[in-house]
Order: sequence, then structure tokens, then C-alpha cells
Amino acid sequence: MHRYIMVTLLIAVGKIGFGQEHTAQVNLDYALVPETSKGVSMQSFNVEVSLPVSLGAVTLKPAVGLRNYDMEYWDTMNFNTEPVEKIDNVFAGLNANYAFTDAWSLDANAEASWASGLNLNELVLTGNTYFTYTLNKKSPVALQLGAQYDSHLGDLQLLPLVELAFSMQRFHIKLGFPEIRIAYQLSENSRLSTGYSFKGDYFYMPQVIDFNTINYADQAAIRQQKLSLTYDYHLDDNWSFSLCGGYLFQNHLQFYEDTQKVYDLDMGSGPVFSTGIKFNFSNNKHETND
Repeated sequence: MHRYIMVTLLIAVGKIGFGQEHTAQVNLDYALVPETSKGVSMQSFNVEVSLPVSLGAVTLKPAVGLRNYDMEYWDTMNFNTEPVEKIDNVFAGLNANYAFTDAWSLDANAEASWASGLNLNELVLTGNTYFTYTLNKKSPVALQLGAQYDSHLGDLQLLPLVELAFSMQRFHIKLGFPEIRIAYQLSENSRLSTGYSFKGDYFYMPQVIDFNTINYADQAAIRQQKLSLTYDYHLDDNWSFSLCGGYLFQNHLQFYEDTQKVYDLDMGSGPVFSTGIKFNFSNNKHETND
């Protein structure tokens, strides 16, 4: 019952951010895939609590949270889907930022996650590190270059991290991997943006799946590619809400044994929707969540 209460709350709340440096931040995200072309429906929510701490030129941001997935499959599956119908992937992470100068900074992120219980043998480690160079403070042009070990493409693998972000009048453009986004400032309080993103999650399952008495899997990964259109409206310095609609062009559930892929389930393409309300204790107006 508590899960359904939480989902109802997330529909109403969506995303909440508390504070800035030295103040706890809480982020809640909810997404719904009503039904894909393969007949799979899915809802998910993320909960993250973090506490930024500034130590001069260094900023540390420890965080803990949960990525929850609730999926319903079609009836003709040829394996037991129970281990991947409801997934609770708990994670703990740390972000460290060091500003060399006003123009140069270095970020490093590390995350540990568990979906089958707090078992060190079933711990998944991901992370990234990158340099940021800001060319112009008045009309910022920022370049990020680095590397990441993550599951944006399904498999846990070393991937590039690259981003070029700049503004032109009312437009803000972000080009790179794993996301491309273009935003247009409709007014002082509203913004419309569109983006294409790669997203993945990798975890150990609480139960081994037997596919055909030969292939077994104890790990799984969600791999998605999404095109989205988002409308954000800021009521004041503290309150804002967003509406988002999109389409999943790729939506796969991949299974692994000892990191070797043994089965790739295409869950089908389809629409995805999300909505949210954001409350911010800080006085920084129009803070965004790119």
C-alpha cells in the first residue's frame, strides 16, 4: 500500500528541490509509459537526497536515493518475469567539484547501487570525471570533456562524456552525449525545451532467471533512448511546475550472466509522460534541471 501512496504523492509533487549549499536537497521524479508497441507498461520514480558542502574551492555533494521500476509484461513471455516486475535499486554516491580558476573546474562522480539487498558481491559501481572550461562569463559558453563508466547504452562500459553548452538570446543549447537539449525562454517565468537522451540502469536481480536450462542471468540493464518536449513554469522564486511528453525510440531490458549478455528483450517503443512541481528554499530565481 505504501508504494501506491508514494506514487500518488509523486504524481502531485513530481520534483522538489530544497536549498543550495549547506542545505539538504530532495529530488523526486515520476514517469509513466502507458503501453508500448510490444504491450509493456511501466512506471518509475527516482528519489534522491543530497547535502552539498562547500570547502573553499572544493564542493562535495554526498547523496543517497532510490530508483524504482514497476513493469507489466505481455502474457506470452517464455521466461519468469517476476524478478524484473518490481525493482528497487538503492544507491549512494558522491560528487566532488574543484574550481582551479574562474574558467576551469574538475568534477568527479562515483555511485554504488544495490537492487538485490546490501550485498557487497552484488554491488554495481559507476562514475565519471570531466573538465569544464567556461569561455565567457557574461554570455557563457562552456565545454565539458571527460569519460564515464556507466550503462547509458545498456552494458556497463567506458564511454565518452562531452558537452558544449551556449546561449543565443532566448535560446540555450546543450550538445553532447548522453544528452542533446535545446531550450527557448518563452517569458521571464516560462521555458519550452526539447531533448534527446540516452539513459540506462544496471543492477543485480534478487532472483536468478532461467531462460532455457542453458542460459541463466543474475544481472539486468534497462536501456532507453528518448525524445522529449518539456514545459516549465516558475510561479515565483520558490515554486515551479513542469509538464513533459516524449517518445521512447528504444526501450530494452538486457540480461547478463557474469557481465556477458545472454538475452535482449525489446520492450517496444511508445509514449512517455511526466509531470512535476518543484519547491526551492533558495532565492535563486529560475533554477533549471537540464
